[in-house]
Amino acid sequence: METEYYKQALEEYKELKEEQGEAAGETEGETQDGSPDDWDKRIDDTGCYVENMALQLCHAETGDWRQCMDDMARFRDCWEKNGNRERVSTVDKTL
Repeated sequence: METEYYKQALEEYKELKEEQGEAAGETEGETQDGSPDDWDKRIDDTGCYVENMALQLCHAETGDWRQCMDDMARFRDCWEKNGNRERVSTVDKTL
């Protein structure tokens, strides 16, 4: 079941990707043209950007992780499905 936060996150992600497509070929990094910063890129690389955003939106609105259990479960499932548990253990900790 998709939560209201997941639907909102999915819509925002689609808009972000459209903006990035329009800004392709311009400068990288944190910019005003909608290019992703390093944090957004790393989250996107996990394959769970929308799930992460939905969880953040839920917590920002409710202020209570307990009210975000559906979004947390969706994020956890995505994280496992995309093999991120193994991926994280290989990340350079000096970054």
